[in-house]
Amino acid sequence: MKKIIIQKGLFLDKIAYIKDDILKKLKITDKNQPYFEKDIFIAKKKKQNISMSSLSLSLDENTDGFMHYYGKDNFEYKLCQIKKIYNNEKNPKLTDEITLVGKYIIYIKGSSGLSISNKSKDDEIIETFKNAINPSILSDTKIILRSNCTKDDIHSAISETEEFDKIYAQIKLKAKLTSKPQLLYRQYESEELFLSKLNTDIDELIINDKQTADRLKRSSFKIDNIICKNENLFEKNLINTQIDALLSDKISMQNGINLYIQKTEAMYVIDVNSAGYFKYKDKNKNAHHINSIAIPEIAKQIMLRDLSGIILIDFIEMNDDKLAKNLINQMNTQLENDDRKSSVVSITKLSLMQIIRKKEDLSISEILLDKNFTKLYSVEYIFEQISEKLSNMQITDEENLEQIKSVKIHIPTFESEKTNKYIKILEEKYSIKIIPDYLKKSDFNIKIH
Repeated sequence: MKKIIIQKGLFLDKIAYIKDDILKKLKITDKNQPYFEKDIFIAKKKKQNISMSSLSLSLDENTDGFMHYYGKDNFEYKLCQIKKIYNNEKNPKLTDEITLVGKYIIYIKGSSGLSISNKSKDDEIIETFKNAINPSILSDTKIILRSNCTKDDIHSAISETEEFDKIYAQIKLKAKLTSKPQLLYRQYESEELFLSKLNTDIDELIINDKQTADRLKRSSFKIDNIICKNENLFEKNLINTQIDALLSDKISMQNGINLYIQKTEAMYVIDVNSAGYFKYKDKNKNAHHINSIAIPEIAKQIMLRDLSGIILIDFIEMNDDKLAKNLINQMNTQLENDDRKSSVVSITKLSLMQIIRKKEDLSISEILLDKNFTKLYSVEYIFEQISEKLSNMQITDEENLEQIKSVKIHIPTFESEKTNKYIKILEEKYSIKIIPDYLKKSDFNIKIH
């Protein structure tokens, strides 16, 4: 059973992919975030750094981006697309290779050629597609056949390619007619982008927003059953509890084995701690056994938390090259289901494994934790929790709702212009007066009186 749960909120939108009752993938979107990965712009050149082979470009009046650029063309405006988004002062990374993602193909303008997903098992499909496609398209466009594309889907893949060719032509025309930097095209909203990356048929989708449900019913994604329910779906399905666990540094496993996940400026570090557990007298064999138990959980945490960049795993030390290679094979197997490009680079004699995982979006902790205070939740996450609690109050106290004129809420963050704005949004939404009690010392819990 493959199920999607979408909870549209006031401050955050949350999406979960559940397969056979196990949470496999999670996406949380800040509703204040103006732009997303894969958004296409006509951008204005601000500055070119020849020594760094880079460009600084204005995406609009408030947002700049940067792009690696090796050309010497003189231009004022450039068509570009967001490649990566960061959670700090660093501007979004851009590319001038425009990518459109379909069900069967990935269309990349500004490159050329034809290839197939590394996860696909059918190499012969390339020749079938090549013989059917207009060869002029491949001269300035790279087509990647996705893993779910079979010989039976060739006609659909060709149609998708031709449709993307028309869309790109429309984007180019719009760019020529535009006199200021701005967003030109967003292929998918956050829910659809999530589904496009997931790239699998869904048995059931449950959502709390009718408008989004209607839009998804009209989309090309194959969803057998779409259900709209006006309730707190993440709370009811215990996903909020799992989100809280994903924000913890420590993961407790069977037999007392623990994982510790921490972020540095340069990388993520995952430490495997045996807590004294042993099964075999042989030191190397016992260490390999513990490490093998940890690998599935490590892969799961990497994907659920959406860790990216350099990930260093400090395994229990083994002095055996054969066992070390076995760990690499195990990790590669676990990462096969990752929709993000990732690879095990090496493992040292001290059993330090290095993984490189492509960064495309913000991690769960970057979205839900305050970037300036490691133990403080982001303002959006705090106010989404408050909104959910107030919503639950409305459901459980419906008879007495008219008597509730004001609530006092302890808000575990610092007062700011943004928090006061969010309070007004809540007051309007729930028709109440909120008396805020902001952060004091180490009291990080929301309390509603």
